[in-house]
Amino acid sequence: MMDLDHPLMVLDPTSADPYGEARRLREMGRCVPVELPQAVTAWITTDDATTREALSSRRFAKDPKHWRAFRDGEIQHDWPLMALAVGQTMLNKDGSDHARLRNPVSHAFNRRPTQSYAPRIEQITQELLDRLADEPAGAVVDIKSRYALPIPMGVICELLGIDDLAMREEFGKHTGILLLSTATPEQAGRAHAGVLTLLDELVAVKEKQPADDLTTRLLQTHLDGQLNRTELIDSLMLLVVAGHDTTVNLVTNAIKALLTHPEQLALVREGRYSWDQVIQETLRHDPPVQRVFFRFALADTPLGGVTVKAGDPVIIGLANAGRDESLFTDAGSFDITREHPVTGLAFGHGAHYCLGVALARLEVATALPALFDRFPDLALATEDHPRLASQAMNGLCALPVRLRP
Repeated sequence: MMDLDHPLMVLDPTSADPYGEARRLREMGRCVPVELPQAVTAWITTDDATTREALSSRRFAKDPKHWRAFRDGEIQHDWPLMALAVGQTMLNKDGSDHARLRNPVSHAFNRRPTQSYAPRIEQITQELLDRLADEPAGAVVDIKSRYALPIPMGVICELLGIDDLAMREEFGKHTGILLLSTATPEQAGRAHAGVLTLLDELVAVKEKQPADDLTTRLLQTHLDGQLNRTELIDSLMLLVVAGHDTTVNLVTNAIKALLTHPEQLALVREGRYSWDQVIQETLRHDPPVQRVFFRFALADTPLGGVTVKAGDPVIIGLANAGRDESLFTDAGSFDITREHPVTGLAFGHGAHYCLGVALARLEVATALPALFDRFPDLALATEDHPRLASQAMNGLCALPVRLRP
């Protein structure tokens, strides 16, 4: 039996080769003990079935009060991944507490309200494409920062009532650092403090000038006594981060996949396969979130052939599950024509299934065809595409492309 106190692998904080690392982990087992920064240890799931079980089993919980090492004071407060693991948000709560934090925002992300955002998403998309079209022939641009990022960032900021463009840029700068596994404790601390300051400023504005936006509605639930101040601020932080970073990665990863597989791009542009199939295969092959931190065993629990002891943390290996060779033939290949035998796990599973799925899909389904319709000769400008140094997110630092010959 494997022992959490003796990890089999130190996870690479740079995530330079996430799928090579995932393959090595699967070779070790379906649930493997690993080491994170500052010698924090955890289990990680490596296949679809084990990942699905960890997400759905009631023998695992999300609230960090169940994390033995955290409860016993063994985790340093400046641990770089602290905000992800223990923030007072719906992601890290169970049962009635989870519902209390999720319900005030869930309506805004239901399918019907989401469809009402379609005209604005289309407008933002076309404005960005018009700016790209003004570039001279042969221009090389970073399609991530110039296109993939501004669409979801613009949408989530409008939903939250963040009108100040400088504030939007500051949010993007700080949240980007928070998601880096290579950030020093000092860098992570400054970034976290920066986000908190911005959110305090945002709430102060809405206290004086309430508006028809999500921040004002969350503020009202706080004033009604449903959320405390920490939960209000942490919930807003979650909405800013999850509301744009995941979609940025999904759009960027899909563009890269299509440009490196021009024959599949041709199939889509000819109408033989749909953009939804592109999105589905990208979610499997190169999803926007690599791992979710954490779920905690409520009692000694068998999982993936090992026993996870009460209080042990389990990392949910979302990207690992998509490359499960027992489910997908040639799992490492991008193939929009493949059959998907199970519903993918890229957006989670069970009670904590991502509530922003409909909005994210709408943004991506708008962005991808619009880009390739405007720039049918789009091409990668480099062969080297460094990945984000994040053990949570799964994306690229940048994606330089040539807009036209």
